[in-house]
Amino acid sequence: MKNKILQNVKELQNALTVAGLNYEIWWIYKEKESRERFVDTLNAYPLFFQTSLHAHFVAMIIALYRLFETRKDTVNIPQLIKLFKKEGTFPRMEFQRLESEIEQIKPLWIKVSILRNKLFGHRSNALDNEDIWKEASVTPNEFKKLIEDSKRILNEMTSIWNRSSHAFNLSATEDTMDLLEDLKSHNEERL
Repeated sequence: MKNKILQNVKELQNALTVAGLNYEIWWIYKEKESRERFVDTLNAYPLFFQTSLHAHFVAMIIALYRLFETRKDTVNIPQLIKLFKKEGTFPRMEFQRLESEIEQIKPLWIKVSILRNKLFGHRSNALDNEDIWKEASVTPNEFKKLIEDSKRILNEMTSIWNRSSHAFNLSATEDTMDLLEDLKSHNEERL
């Protein structure tokens, strides 16, 4: 049982790392200040950056969806809780507290699931893109909140279970900014 729990924890830590890294890159491309700063660079390689923007966003959505999906045959946080319950080492009050915290962030996950299920993982023929975005009604800050709250919840679980936590200290921001700066310098030299 312990190995299965550990495997699930590692999978979920990886999904959160992937979601966080892709969020950072996507946000650098989307955020107004960095777009203005690198507009000439982004426009110099339009198909690359349009495709990259889309790829990082979809990768983030897929990773976030995995966290709380409802299937019983996949690795997700609700199934991890069931494994902890089955193992029997988790205090009952802690389950109630964690399940309450999950319920509080579930509306954010539902927004992610709308995008994943109707736009990216599947394509709804009942709605156009604009309708799907309206239904999801999600903001960049909500993606970030879902990532950060999920990291905290997963670390709370592992801390209770075996007194461990994951640092979640990887960042793509500096590399992405360096890349954009290098491309900007290269483009300025060509002109």
